[in-house]
Amino acid sequence: MSQIIGKVLRKERKALKLTQQNLGELAGTGLNFVSQLERGKNTARLDKVLAVLTVLGLELKIIRGKKGVSSELK
Repeated sequence: MSQIIGKVLRKERKALKLTQQNLGELAGTGLNFVSQLERGKNTARLDKVLAVLTVLGLELKIIRGKKGVSSELK
């Protein structure tokens, strides 16, 4: 799951013509965090992930699926 989120974030960041450094500064998280997040590191703090999503104009939704809880990234 974290690798899928990382791919989505990288795609959106590039679409906005932001570098990892730019995104890290705008989100208040730093370059290393953005890099790790895009590579699918599992140790990301939720508040920092939400800050990055906000800068990219994305939101994270958690919805109940047929087989339990799933997440949706828009």
